[in-house]
Amino acid sequence: MSALQTITDDLLIEAINGATQRIVMIGPGVWPPLAKAIAKAWLRLGPKNVTVILDVDPEICRMGYGSLEGLEVLQKAASAAAEPLGGEPGVRICVVIADDQTFVFSPTPRQLEAPPGQSPVVSNAEPQSQPKANGIVLTKPPAALEADLGSGPDGVTTRTLGLDVLDQKKLEAVQQDLKQNPPKNFDLARAVNVYNARIQFVELHVDGYRVSQHTVALPKHLVSVARKNKELARKIASAVKLLDSEDLLVGGGEPGIESEQICGPFVSQATVEAVRNAIDEKFLRPVKGVGKIIRRAQIDEFKTAVTNLEHTLAIFSHALKQVLAALFRKTAEEIADAILPDVLQQLPEKWQKQLGPTPRPEHVRFRVIDDLLHSFGDPEKRCEAMKVSFIFKDVTYDMLKDDEFVKLMDAYFNEPPMLEEYSAAKERPAAQDTQKDLFS
Repeated sequence: MSALQTITDDLLIEAINGATQRIVMIGPGVWPPLAKAIAKAWLRLGPKNVTVILDVDPEICRMGYGSLEGLEVLQKAASAAAEPLGGEPGVRICVVIADDQTFVFSPTPRQLEAPPGQSPVVSNAEPQSQPKANGIVLTKPPAALEADLGSGPDGVTTRTLGLDVLDQKKLEAVQQDLKQNPPKNFDLARAVNVYNARIQFVELHVDGYRVSQHTVALPKHLVSVARKNKELARKIASAVKLLDSEDLLVGGGEPGIESEQICGPFVSQATVEAVRNAIDEKFLRPVKGVGKIIRRAQIDEFKTAVTNLEHTLAIFSHALKQVLAALFRKTAEEIADAILPDVLQQLPEKWQKQLGPTPRPEHVRFRVIDDLLHSFGDPEKRCEAMKVSFIFKDVTYDMLKDDEFVKLMDAYFNEPPMLEEYSAAKERPAAQDTQKDLFS
């Protein structure tokens, strides 16, 4: 048998499942399949017979030496056994002891290459690098190693590794860090100079909700007549303004009997505006002539707030659908009553042919209302135009190096530096949906 071996997860799991006395592991991190095997061994062998020492650092997950899920599995198993997980910062070698079988190997950074025994990811028709021999298998571990790990004859009294304890607070800090900056799958062979910005541009749009600005084209044969009426002058140019600031749906009054007919809470244009402005005030900061900036750490919270805005807009749209048809008719009747005397004096030529030279006023009023309603259009289509959308755009490198921009961002967020620069590998196209699917 060759001195150098291919140490795979399957090989380790088989040894762990067959252990009857002890399990000891030290390494930078752990992936879920191996973590689950150790968790089962903890239940089978009982407390004091399983020791796990890891480097509890978010970067371990970002490099691919382990995953947050694997860490959580072991933390849960350790808590159930009333034993702590040990922490050893900076460890970059793995040792797994299953009874008197010892595996010493170099862990694979799985964000950069496939581990032994796994099919490599193919990028641009070039196979991903993959370790073949990555460790050795011994029978019984060296006495000095047993002592350092606290698994020798003298037990934990000689232990020098993993003396830090992973508590819930440390685990939550790792979870939060990885939530804000999750791991990605990189190709080490294509290293480039990259930067990481803590901010992003975002464009937030709320369309169709400003009903106070909604207008409809006025029939040409009524425009000149309507402009003569002083009461309508503020609403009419070549179009009719459907609602003004005093209208309930705009937000100019208190909800009354009309709003009680609407299912759910009353929402007006002003309500939608207030929710939208609250998002602006909490998350977004303007850069003159460029756009609005958001902290990347707030993006999830921002999306939750946008979901609430969408819900508010949906309520408003529902309310508007129920009252808009009646509002159209009411507006048409008010305009017809206001301009009827002038229309009778300046009857459109085509109406004279249909109604005669001296038609009855009620017939003319009906024609005015009918023409206006036709011009106003379908209320349903106006409500369908209401929607919320947003687009994220990255901040350019030149902007992040601009002193004035940096000063402005510092004043807004007080979270320097806004820019991190380093050499890194390009992200590799994922062969499956997630990195966990590739290598777990």
